[in-house]
This record gives sequence, structure tokens and C-alpha cells, in this order.
Amino acid sequence: MREPRNIETLVLLQPIAVDTGSPDREGMLVMANGLLVAVLVRLDTPEHERRGSWFLETGLGRLQGVRAPAFESLEEATRWLRKLLKP
Repeated sequence: MREPRNIETLVLLQPIAVDTGSPDREGMLVMANGLLVAVLVRLDTPEHERRGSWFLETGLGRLQGVRAPAFESLEEATRWLRKLLKP
């Protein structure tokens, strides 16, 4: 019988400017185990209720169409992504 392996998904963030059609342009490419899986955008304009939080602008692969909450920090977003992408 094989023992369960405790493997954590490696999530890397890379800053990038994103053309969202709004002033919210600070973004992060999200790579999980070497694959691009999402783009996060920081909500920066005053009309946002949670200004300064991070929004899942788009998800790819297993994250396509997934609805996500706004994240207070990149650390919170990374934890959430690791849970969803767990092997």
C-alpha cells in the first residue's frame, strides 16, 4: 500500500501590467508547477468596495470559469490557488 504524498503545488507570481479597460492595471501572472494558470489584478480605483485587494481576472485550465473572492493579499490568493490546484 502506498502512503499518501504531501505534495504542495509550487505557485509563482510575476508582475505584469494588464490592459483591463479600466485604471486597474497592476497585475500578476500566476504560474503553478511551471504552467500559466491565472492572471490576478489589483483593484486600485476608488469606486471598488475592496480597493487594494486582488481579483482573479482570468483563470486558465482547471481555473477557467472559477468564481473567486477578492483577496486581501497576494499571500491569501496564493493559499486559495494552492488548494484548488492540489494534485
